Amino acid sequence: MILMAGILGILAFDDVWNVSRFLYYGLIGLQHRGYSKSGIAILNKQRNIFTKLENVAPEDLEIKDLNGWAGIGYAGIRNSYPITIDNGAIVVDGMIDDNNVLNHVIREPENAIDDIKKPISFIAISKDGQLIAYRDELGLKPLSIGGFGFDLAVISSEPTSMFVIGAEFKREINPGELVIVDKYHIESKQVRIPRKSYCTIEYVYQARIDSMINEREIYDLRVKIGEELALEYPINADSVIGVPETALPFAIGYSKKLNIPLDLGFTRTGSPIRTMLSSDAFLKIVGVQLKLNPIKSAVKGKRIILIDDSMVTGTTLKNTIFNLRKLGAKEIHVLIGSPKLVSQCPYGVEVPDEKELISANLNDETIARVLGADSIHWLSIEGLFKAIGHRDLCLGCMTKKYPW
Repeated sequence: MILMAGILGILAFDDVWNVSRFLYYGLIGLQHRGYSKSGIAILNKQRNIFTKLENVAPEDLEIKDLNGWAGIGYAGIRNSYPITIDNGAIVVDGMIDDNNVLNHVIREPENAIDDIKKPISFIAISKDGQLIAYRDELGLKPLSIGGFGFDLAVISSEPTSMFVIGAEFKREINPGELVIVDKYHIESKQVRIPRKSYCTIEYVYQARIDSMINEREIYDLRVKIGEELALEYPINADSVIGVPETALPFAIGYSKKLNIPLDLGFTRTGSPIRTMLSSDAFLKIVGVQLKLNPIKSAVKGKRIILIDDSMVTGTTLKNTIFNLRKLGAKEIHVLIGSPKLVSQCPYGVEVPDEKELISANLNDETIARVLGADSIHWLSIEGLFKAIGHRDLCLGCMTKKYPW
């Protein structure tokens, strides 16, 4: 089962609270991690758990009948979370072959973690009023903790869900750390020895640009990636354009480093759509046009540096280049702010099968021709290390070498 998800847990320290709206807006702050399915499980004053699962984006989730002082939420590509487990409910970011291994998370969390054989993060809510959260020992699946002073505790995949509801981000949960929160205290225990191997895709694509992942500010990191691209591929051009929103900081870094004007090449149409996550073939083809419309005066007659965060099948990028050519772009040189994707991810990041990955099957010259670009270049792995500032990375989808 392939999963990409945002997970969230909120617990009030007094049962007079109703946290359903906090969960709702917090999930909207995570829907960039997976927008097609959502769900909430909430604990009421009578210690009953009510669950709502929908095949809709979090912003379309109906919550008017949910009322409780603690709960968990899910935004992703599956409609089976939250799932009911022994005396509670749970949400998971990662791959689980058998949901039965989760059944003892509430009663015996440490023993249950021993039975988990793949890297996952989870947040559970018990009928006794506990939030139980765990982050895998590699740190592949991010998890953070924060809150509203002495009123609410919040645990989330990214701090972005805390920002949108006005909560304060405290810290990231460490790889291999188990955290248990109730009305009276927060307990933390290192249950597995950390073997840090952070997911590269989180840095270059998945995390929101206003987020923090593994003690790195994502916006600053992506600006540095753009600077590394400028050092590796200094191309003579009239304008630098980043594909919104992920690649905009790449373009800013590249533009500053080489003193080439930065242009806003696109304007948004409708709600954000992450075409990399889509299983709809039509959406993959026209999705970029649905979410972004090119600006003619920004590209006509110009030599363009077009920067994107990643390239999977090449379908959306080909469509983007076609539209820029149609509006009169003179040259289009493509830079990708990550190394080539050449292999599927076994840990739950939505990377297609190798046969669908364009950079795993064609050389650079052929790819440029297929896309309609004048040239194409990828950030080197060494450039990635320099931008991030460490080498504790999982690069499996880029090197076929996996840490687990």
